Amino acid sequence: MSSIVKFAIVGSGNIANTYLSAMKNIANAEVVAVVSSKSEKPQLLRHLPFFISISKINIDFDAVIVCTPNGLHHISAVEAAKLGKHVLCEKPIDITLESIDQMIDACQKHKVQLGVAYQRRYSSDNSIVKKLIDADELGRIFSVDLSVKNYRDQAYYDSSPYRGTYNIDGGGPFIQQASHYIDLYYWFFGKPKKVVSKLGTFAHDIEVEDHGAAIFEHASGIIGTITASTATKPGFPAKMEIYTSKGYLILENDVITHWNIDGIENPTTQRAKANTHTGAATAAVADTTNHEIILSDFVKAIKTGEDCLITGESARNATEMVLEIYKSQF
Repeated sequence: MSSIVKFAIVGSGNIANTYLSAMKNIANAEVVAVVSSKSEKPQLLRHLPFFISISKINIDFDAVIVCTPNGLHHISAVEAAKLGKHVLCEKPIDITLESIDQMIDACQKHKVQLGVAYQRRYSSDNSIVKKLIDADELGRIFSVDLSVKNYRDQAYYDSSPYRGTYNIDGGGPFIQQASHYIDLYYWFFGKPKKVVSKLGTFAHDIEVEDHGAAIFEHASGIIGTITASTATKPGFPAKMEIYTSKGYLILENDVITHWNIDGIENPTTQRAKANTHTGAATAAVADTTNHEIILSDFVKAIKTGEDCLITGESARNATEMVLEIYKSQF
C-alpha cells in the first residue's frame, strides 16, 4: 500500500459530499472513485470516475466508504470485503442483526477493517462524560432522559422512494436521526434489561414512525427515556439529561450546558461551544470536524492493523437497541 490511502465512495447522496469535503483535510487519504447507480452525477463528485459497482472499479483503491441507504449497507460491505478492501460505513451499520453479522463475518474472514461513523462519541464533551461515568465519579446514576426532536417536512421523505420505509430505511427517527444518540446512550450506560415503547405517525405520509418514546430499565437501576421525532417543528437541539446521587448534568448537541455535580467543576471544553445544530429541516452536514476524526482514525487503523475507534461489533449495539424499541411497543 502506498502512503496515501485511496477510497471509493459507494453512494452519491448528501452524505457522500460530506465525506468528500472532510477528506480534503486528511493529509494521507484521498477519494479516487464513486460507485453510484444514478444517471446524473452530483456536482461535487463530477470530477471523479463513476462505476456501477465496487467490483467494476478498474483503478487502484484500498477502502470503501458506504453511503448507500441503511438497509443496503451489508451488500456493499460484503462485496468490498471479498475484494480485500477495508470498509467504513455510515450509521446505522445496517437495519437487521443478520445483515450486520454478515458484514462483520465477511470483514473478519478477509482480514479487513470494518468501521462505522458513530462519530458523536468523540465530539465535544461526550468523551469527557464517558470517562467520568466509567470512573464512577458522577455518583449513582438513576435517571437519563434523551430527547432527539428533529423536524423533516414531507418533501424530505418524498425526495427518495426508500425514505420512510421499513425495508430500506429500517424505520423512522429512531433508526435514522436518533441513531447517533442511541449509540451514545448505549456507550454510556450499556444495554437495558427491559424496554417499553409507543410509536406513531402524526405529520407525514410514510409507513414508519415519525414520533415515539421508549422507557428503559437497567440492571443497575437506571430508568431511562428516549423520545425521537421528525414531527416536532421546527426542530430542537438533541438533549441528554443525567441525574445522579451527586446532582445532574445536561448535554445539548454534545455540549455540557448545565452542570451541578458535587465536588467536580464543570469540565466542558471551549471548542464544544461552537456546536449549534438545531435538528431543523435539512439533513445536510455542514461541519465535517467529526467525520475528519473518524476518517483519520480509520486511515490509522488500516496502516497499523489496530482496531478503529468504532468497530462493527460496537456499532451493532445501537441497531440492536433500536430493534428492541420497535419490538416492544404496547
